[in-house]
Amino acid sequence: MSNSLISLKEISKSNLVKILGNIKKLKNKKSLDKHSGKTVGLLFEKFSTRTRLSFESAISKLGAYPLFINKDDTQLSRGESISETSRMFSLYLDALVFRTDSHSKIVKFDENSSIPIVNALSDFEHPTQIISDIFTIVEHFKTKPLNKLKILYVGDSNNIANSFAFAAGKLGMNMEFCCPKKYNKSIKKILLNYPKLKISNDLLSASNNVDVIYTDVWTSMGMEKENKIRLKDFKKYQINKDILNNTNKNSVFMHCLPAHVGEEVTQDVLNSKKSIIYKQAENKLYTAMAIIDYVLS
Repeated sequence: MSNSLISLKEISKSNLVKILGNIKKLKNKKSLDKHSGKTVGLLFEKFSTRTRLSFESAISKLGAYPLFINKDDTQLSRGESISETSRMFSLYLDALVFRTDSHSKIVKFDENSSIPIVNALSDFEHPTQIISDIFTIVEHFKTKPLNKLKILYVGDSNNIANSFAFAAGKLGMNMEFCCPKKYNKSIKKILLNYPKLKISNDLLSASNNVDVIYTDVWTSMGMEKENKIRLKDFKKYQINKDILNNTNKNSVFMHCLPAHVGEEVTQDVLNSKKSIIYKQAENKLYTAMAIIDYVLS
């Protein structure tokens, strides 16, 4: 489906800019009864608080009906194929928001569907989160152009980092990714197509005078078996008061949440005046509205 949102690698720059512009409009309106009579399914195979709540609320605010689907209540749990399930969903729904542990699943769902599919997180990308975060950055800095900001992401090459890299490349952002070398594989590969983006393993140098410092958990869902070794490998990559003081005096701290306090970030940074984590969380609602409006239009 041309109106699906599976990856920020695939979406055109013009459509990405269009969604970002629509977030601001929808935030000012709060609600828009534009898609009355439509039903949007939410199939979540992984835990979620902010993403699920924001999408359910967003769908309602657009006049459509949000239908949460428990995988265990479907024939998927009894071995029905993704291709067959996606065809069935297409008969009953106008769009589907899908959160899964496998990017290949969501791609296959989209290939066999006649309705638009929204990637609400996979093991490779989290496009809706990054669209929201980029809007939050633009909103916060207001008069300073996005491509003039120095943005640093600290953490491994997870779905957040991958989506950030694709978006930053398309939008011409000045962005650097910082993590231990053994954890930068997917980012390193993505950056081959975006030579202006940087990658490093020196947090003190990378954080110097940046406008935005963003981090995520060191151990993502599904990687719990690696937790002990990751805690050791990332020990020098914690965002603490010293690192925050090394950034620009007008800088902000960002985290997609939930945070593991004492690991990737300290409590004083999370609750500091520079932290805009709750603005990020709030903007997920308006971003979800803009994305649902995009796929249904």
